[in-house]
Amino acid sequence: MTQSGPGTRAADTAATPKTPKTPDQGKRPDGRLVRGEQRRREILRTAVEVFGEQGFRGSSLREIAARVGISEAGLLHHFGSKAGLLTATIEERDRRDLERRTRAETDGASLLATIRDQVRRNAETPGLVGLHVVVAAEATEPNHPAHDVVRDRYRALRHQDDTRFRDAIDRGELRPEVDPQAIGQLFSAVMDGLQLQWLLDPENVDMVALFDHFVALLQPVRDAETTTDEHTTEQEST
Repeated sequence: MTQSGPGTRAADTAATPKTPKTPDQGKRPDGRLVRGEQRRREILRTAVEVFGEQGFRGSSLREIAARVGISEAGLLHHFGSKAGLLTATIEERDRRDLERRTRAETDGASLLATIRDQVRRNAETPGLVGLHVVVAAEATEPNHPAHDVVRDRYRALRHQDDTRFRDAIDRGELRPEVDPQAIGQLFSAVMDGLQLQWLLDPENVDMVALFDHFVALLQPVRDAETTTDEHTTEQEST
């Protein structure tokens, strides 16, 4: 048996140490979790469509589950209850609206233009608007399942656009005396009030036109006249 002499290198006799792996290194995403999240998103997309078409009372979990291709029990597995699905639907709608607005602003649209476009889209989906009005009203009861979600939603809406409103004021799109930290709350209040009146009497309440009038009151005279002219042109072309 040959022994190593004093001139033999350590590398010849010792194994090269291995780098330890971190706990997550080399692991693949759990397929069940991925499929579950995909199914959850599909249910939410479908729920938004069904509630938009049929409203809150006219919709059923069975209809939503059937469109997705699962059982009603399978649907409830993802959201726990009908109330859970309703609140998740409201959150999904808000997420879509914010993404749409962000894309539009990235493409050069002004903040006021994106908000007005949202009002126009609302006028095309009375079912979803009705869902929002009913759930928001019912959620004023502290024990309602959606109370915390609706309350937190309004808390977030109050100031989510403060910086954008300040920029609009600096660009001269809004009057300089407008308070950027208060105007967001006023926009929400006006939109909610108009939606309620429009749902009650759609033939006599032009939600988009009245919202345009409100915006015109906040703009310098030149911009207000432009907004009014644009709306008049749209009415004449329809």
